[in-house]
Amino acid sequence: MRDAMAAARYVLNACAEEGTPINNWKLQKILYELQRAFYTAFDAPCFEDDFEAWPCGPVVPAVYYAYCTAGASPLYLKSETADVFTGEEKKTADEVIEKRSTLHPCYLERDAKKEGRPWAKVFRGGTGSRAVISKEQIRTGE
Repeated sequence: MRDAMAAARYVLNACAEEGTPINNWKLQKILYELQRAFYTAFDAPCFEDDFEAWPCGPVVPAVYYAYCTAGASPLYLKSETADVFTGEEKKTADEVIEKRSTLHPCYLERDAKKEGRPWAKVFRGGTGSRAVISKEQIRTGE
């Protein structure tokens, strides 16, 4: 099973190739959508790392800390991502990236933080800040 860093590098490469570099904040939201999409398409996670309910929405801490030195600046990354996804997985990943990479990060954050969704249920107005959003919650949307 791949880790979130491999998926993040894939997303960053895809965005750089399309000329739509993204920042760490937007990367987190796209990774969350990838995880949700893989559960829908394959009934399996895209990667094994857990998301946490941070005030800004769902975050994979390892990915956040790997790119946090860039602040809110775009991440221009080009690295090797061979064999990150299989054929059908690649198609699903590319669809998510294509749909989400051009959206404003505020829209992506609002969508991830809607009432009744996993982030809101875990964050609970701040009392669950930095608590893990379980894979089962992401899989079921509850």
